[in-house]
Amino acid sequence: MEDKNNTDLKIKNLHKVFGKNKVLNGIDFELTEGERVVVLGPSGSGKSTFLRCINWMEEPTSGEIYFDGVLVTEKNIRKMRRNLGMVFQHFNLINNLTVMENLTLAPVKLKVMTREAAEKRAKELLKHIGLPNKANAYPASLSGGQKQRIAIIRAMMLSPEVLLFDEPTSALDPESIGDVLELIRELADRGMTIMIVTHEMSFAKEIATRVVFLDKGKIIEEGTPKEFFDHPKTPRVREFLEKVL
Repeated sequence: MEDKNNTDLKIKNLHKVFGKNKVLNGIDFELTEGERVVVLGPSGSGKSTFLRCINWMEEPTSGEIYFDGVLVTEKNIRKMRRNLGMVFQHFNLINNLTVMENLTLAPVKLKVMTREAAEKRAKELLKHIGLPNKANAYPASLSGGQKQRIAIIRAMMLSPEVLLFDEPTSALDPESIGDVLELIRELADRGMTIMIVTHEMSFAKEIATRVVFLDKGKIIEEGTPKEFFDHPKTPRVREFLEKVL
């Protein structure tokens, strides 16, 4: 990937309210090409909602989200999602479709690829993750780790500029966690721009170029992994790290 140092994502004063519950409270944030941002915070701090608002899985209550300099709206979000992939905690594979059908559905439906081209790419990606024999399998026959690796390559089918990961290992057994983290690590090594919500602290230290800490719907601290983990600036982050490290 070329080092253009472009801002892929810019967020201004993002708010999300569910009824009387203010989940996001005025977030300002930028993500630059090639960055790997790990989002940390306690349960209920708004981490998953933050990612879902970026991808418009949840419509923001107010604020602005710019992707590649373009304001994201309900009218253009389909186009934006071609370059903004998302991987979910619980895989979100379609159970009544085969693995191949799950992988090729979006590229063909969006007319980004012909069916033949999409199937060729899907086979290449399945081979790359060591699951070429699962093309005709249904999700119910797969392990959690296999489902998540397939969910990741599904997000890669459209060659997105940015990948969002919402706690991709939290539903997995320890052995599967290692396989999924290795795939994410490989994407990072190839220069993919990544935002990831995770509870895997050692992985966060290893992969992140920047760590962002959310609490009560606000970013209260951010910095390099060394700054964040070794020299936290706020009492709230120090308290959090004492509990999780």
